[in-house]
Amino acid sequence: MRRVLLVDDEPEVLEAWSFALAYAGYQVDCARNGAEALNLVTIHIPDLVVTDLMMPVMGGKDLCRALRDNPAWRHIPILLHTSARVGPTELWDAALRKPAHMETFLATAERLIRG
Repeated sequence: MRRVLLVDDEPEVLEAWSFALAYAGYQVDCARNGAEALNLVTIHIPDLVVTDLMMPVMGGKDLCRALRDNPAWRHIPILLHTSARVGPTELWDAALRKPAHMETFLATAERLIRG
């Protein structure tokens, strides 16, 4: 079973996307900030990280940089899911603006996992 790590400081977002991904057949881990996410990655390397950009403690940009800087984790695809306007960067593989449509979110997650 494919594992997705959701990272967002909004409990409602974590709950909604966790439910949708689990229903689609993914195993889902959740973190409320980048620091929690990095701790979870050391336990189970996910097949995809979905992260918000603006969070307390450690934001999404710092999380993405930490994942890209670690040779054991740099292969993990990253989907940025944020309300901020962002452009393409080497820190993430795709970006969706909040609130993304469920079909778009799930299709993008599947595309990134399959490579």
